Amino acid sequence: MYKDDLKYWIALGMVKGIGRGTYKALLDAFGEPRLVFESPDYDSFGGIRRDILLGIKGFKDWGRVEDEIALIDKAGVKIVTIKDKEYPAILRSTYDPPLYLYMKGDLDCLSSNAVAIVGARYPTHYGRRMAESIARDLAMAGVVVVSGMARGCDSAAHIGALSSKGATVAVLGTGVNIPYPKENKRLYDEIVESGLIISEYPMGTQPYPANFPQRNRIISGLSLGVLVVEASQRSGSLITAGCALDCGREVFALPGNVTSMKSMGTNRLIKDGAKLVENYMDIMESLSLERRPKFDGQEEYAFKESFEGLEGDEKMIVGVMPDDETLTVDRIIQRTGLPTQRVLSILLDMELKGFIQQYPGKFFARRL
Repeated sequence: MYKDDLKYWIALGMVKGIGRGTYKALLDAFGEPRLVFESPDYDSFGGIRRDILLGIKGFKDWGRVEDEIALIDKAGVKIVTIKDKEYPAILRSTYDPPLYLYMKGDLDCLSSNAVAIVGARYPTHYGRRMAESIARDLAMAGVVVVSGMARGCDSAAHIGALSSKGATVAVLGTGVNIPYPKENKRLYDEIVESGLIISEYPMGTQPYPANFPQRNRIISGLSLGVLVVEASQRSGSLITAGCALDCGREVFALPGNVTSMKSMGTNRLIKDGAKLVENYMDIMESLSLERRPKFDGQEEYAFKESFEGLEGDEKMIVGVMPDDETLTVDRIIQRTGLPTQRVLSILLDMELKGFIQQYPGKFFARRL
């Protein structure tokens, strides 16, 4: 897209009060944003609020538009408008698609079938492990994993997809150049390297709370279905599930402990008709998706289940880690009786080998 064309798209996005219906009416009438701004006569254009028409006719913030384009160029970001062929057709068909999207990374990620995985920001160990495991298996089967790069289940889903060298898309509630939360900067960089970051918000937009419910409609809109891993009764993940239903997507839910606050939302979804999921194949079969042949086998992960190749103290440390529990370094030392420095050294080595995973707060667990 030429910069002269781009500036009119960005300017149209900056005019206050324009919603989905107005965008569509303007583009249907004029064909392209440049003609919207250059039209000599708005008085004869019916169906649109006069204050919006006056806002377009009197738009003078072109300096801000030029600044935005400079930031886009500097950050290596691409703008994809709703009329571009790169714009995801599955998102375009929803009731409220963004006028344009900021994208950073591999746009080819949008050419494959996608499933969203969302959940609690502070999940249980069970929730985190299942989000990572199901995402890993879906990505191995050739499915793109979409999530919001939030703490907890979202991050685990991206990590799971990346661990299998599969594709993942992160939809941000900030500007596409603002990693959020800050501790996910490394994850952000990894997704840019082999996946795709998407946002509808201008460069530099900070994490305002109102942005996140809005971005959830993009997460669901990009996907054939949405899996909710863990959610309380008022979780933002349920908003994503609601968006999925609104645009005709499948909703899946992972069953959880009936006494856990983290599972009340997912268990309620299942009661209300969401499809119960125990593993990735439940999703594949429900959506009639076929595994890509090169991903059919799980052999490359089998050695981690049997812990083949671990010896001596490594086996001892893994042996004291239950499947459903995270342990602190102190607890591992207590259970093994090994010296502190020895435990720290082995944990680092096994984390690099992929046998265990470290979670925030210096908690460790077996990697599925």
